[in-house]
Amino acid sequence: MRIAVAGIGYVGLSIAVLLAQKNEVTALDIVQKKVDGLNMGRSPIADELIERFLAESANGSRRLGLHATCDAAEAYGDAEFAVIATPTDYDSKMNHFDTSSVEAAITAVRNVNKTCWIVIKSTVPVGYTDDLVARTGERRIMFSPEFLREGKALYDNIHPSRIVVGARLDDDESCEAACRFADLLSEGASVGKEGADAEVSDEIPCLICGMTEAES
Repeated sequence: MRIAVAGIGYVGLSIAVLLAQKNEVTALDIVQKKVDGLNMGRSPIADELIERFLAESANGSRRLGLHATCDAAEAYGDAEFAVIATPTDYDSKMNHFDTSSVEAAITAVRNVNKTCWIVIKSTVPVGYTDDLVARTGERRIMFSPEFLREGKALYDNIHPSRIVVGARLDDDESCEAACRFADLLSEGASVGKEGADAEVSDEIPCLICGMTEAES
């Protein structure tokens, strides 16, 4: 499966590496230096397990279908899922998250790909995704929260306490896509455990719920 990930911070890069174990993933970022480094096997963030997986991919001992680019058309053009993991800094004075990067990324996706499912992984206010659907008419969209620590992001993706994907519960196609995405995360976790010096745990609990519930 072809998957795009917008943003190669600790959320986006950890998801990209997780999914690239079994899929073809294109990571998009606006900083050329970070993109070039990632394509050479260097992590732009400090994360021991990400660094290890990238190094093993570079020396041929680990398969990662991961490529980075600054070209939105290259990233999104033939993607089946586009994961949005752009920064949404909290403005304490205005008391809100700046979601402009999320909406810019969604616009960039739809400029080149009208049918892929968009999965928001960025931190957003509760109720944001439902409001976005109401404002824009965008129907192929989901929200999936992250439960990660900086420096341990890939480890936490490989050892999740649960996987949560928020979908439009009144739409069968949306629920089916949410299940597919949850399965991709679960599969990546299972494969990653085999090469991360950790015992494979029991099946990971997966919850498909409404988007507002997932945000909360």
